[in-house]
Amino acid sequence: MQLINTSHKSPNHSSRNGTPISMLLIHASAGSFASALSWLCSSASKVSSHYLLAKNGAVYALVPLELAAWHAGRARHNGVTDLNACSVGIELANLNDGRDPYPPPQIDSAVLLCRTLIARFNIERGDVVRHRDVALPSGRKTDPAGLAWKAFTDRLYAEPYAGDTHYRVRRTVTGGATIRSAPRINGAVLGRLRAGDDFYGEPIEGNMVTIYGFGSSRVWARSSTMQHIWMGLLEKVT
Repeated sequence: MQLINTSHKSPNHSSRNGTPISMLLIHASAGSFASALSWLCSSASKVSSHYLLAKNGAVYALVPLELAAWHAGRARHNGVTDLNACSVGIELANLNDGRDPYPPPQIDSAVLLCRTLIARFNIERGDVVRHRDVALPSGRKTDPAGLAWKAFTDRLYAEPYAGDTHYRVRRTVTGGATIRSAPRINGAVLGRLRAGDDFYGEPIEGNMVTIYGFGSSRVWARSSTMQHIWMGLLEKVT
């Protein structure tokens, strides 16, 4: 399970004005984690991001996803210029000099976070971009400098782990199956699958669930990206 720190909030945000989330925009902070956290949460800076990831893998949520963070600046992607309205901003703590490393814990956290968002909002690979790819004029931004981009995005769209079992949401579950961040009924909701949708994962023990017509169970299915669905709603695909 990915733990997300919500102890710091940025005042720098605005309405998405009904624009759905359709892209992820990856940044580097060009400074330390502490300086980035302070700057992104300062009303004087007029900038923010939805998430800030420390080198040790800690994830800080600074702006709620339903709001637009102020991170894209002058930018364009696929003809769209208001990227704040349609994107999730993810900031990696890094000096952005091309030499400062992105340690494995930080990259692992970024992969898990991005894969969760990709599944939740159905984001295409071409819509996961670096700040340097979209900033205007071209060459104005270089972040995230030094990040092995292809290797990173390959992990975001990798197939389920070979050891995962193929499940399908039961056709009789008309309301669908809720994807949660943890194997418990009060875990944060990450998304929903419809009857007949596929899910890849492994059975694990979780908290007791009782739903009329399905009985009680402590067993949940956990995906390789730490998404959880109660096993009572799934059937194994043969």
